[in-house]
Amino acid sequence: MNAVRLILRLVFFAQLLAGAGLLGWYLWAGLTAPDDAFPGPWEMYMGAGIAGAVLLLTAFPMGMTASSLKGLGGARAMAAAPLAVGTVTDWRRTGLTVNDAPQIAITLDVETPEGYRFRGVAKELLDPAEVGLLEPGAVLPVRYRPDRPGVVAIDRSGDQAAAQAAFDAVMLRAGLTTPRALEIAAHGIAAQGVITEVRPTGNLVGGNPEMDVEVAVTRPEGGVFHTRTVKRLPARLSTSLQVGRVVTVHYLPGQEDEITLQTPANPGVH
Repeated sequence: MNAVRLILRLVFFAQLLAGAGLLGWYLWAGLTAPDDAFPGPWEMYMGAGIAGAVLLLTAFPMGMTASSLKGLGGARAMAAAPLAVGTVTDWRRTGLTVNDAPQIAITLDVETPEGYRFRGVAKELLDPAEVGLLEPGAVLPVRYRPDRPGVVAIDRSGDQAAAQAAFDAVMLRAGLTTPRALEIAAHGIAAQGVITEVRPTGNLVGGNPEMDVEVAVTRPEGGVFHTRTVKRLPARLSTSLQVGRVVTVHYLPGQEDEITLQTPANPGVH
C-alpha cells in the first residue's frame, strides 16, 4: 500500500509541475506578446492553457487520494509499535474505497498499559460486516507511536496474548480487576457457569458499578457447585451480567469458593 501511495504522490507532483508549467507559459506568452501580434498568443496557444488547467484540476484529487492512503499501511508499518487499548467514540467514511472496502476514520480514546491517555484516529479499510460492529464504546487493540500519539492503527497481528495483557493492565489500573483475579484467570481451570443472581453492591469504582454475582458452575469432570463473586465492570458492560446468562469461569483446584468471570470486552461481538 505504501508503494501505491508513493506512485500516486509521484503522479501528483508530475501533474502539478506540468500543469503549472503549461499554464504559466501560456500566461507569460499572452502577457508579453506585442499588442499588434496576429494571431495573438491567447488564441494560438489556448490548447496549452487548457491542458495546463486540466492537469492542475485533476492533480488535486490525486493528491487527496494519496493523502487518504497514508493510513492504510499503518498496521504493517507499526507492527513493532507498542500496544494500547482504544475505545471507539466515533467513526466516519473518508470517501475512499479500495476493492469495495470503504476506508473508515475511527476516532478512539486510547489508554496505554502505563496509564497514558490520548485521542487518536485510525484509518482502516473495513468490509461492511466490520463497519457494522463499530459503535461507541467498542474496545479495540491498537498500535501507537509514542512520538506521535495521535497516530494509531488497529492491531491486526492476531497476538491475542499481547492484546489481553494490554487490556488487563488497563483494567488493573482502573481498579476493575485485581492481581489475584488475573492469576486465577491465567492459571485456573476453565469451566462453564450460569448466572443465578445479580445484585449491585452500591459501590462505584471510578464511576463503574460493583456487582455481587452468584454462579452455578459445572465442573469439567462433572458435578455442579454454587459460589459468589464480586465483579466490577465498566458501566457500559453492566448489562452483560444477567440471570440465566452462560459465562466462562476460572477457578483454582481445591478453591471453588474463589472464581473469576470472563466477560467480553464487546458484548455484541461473538
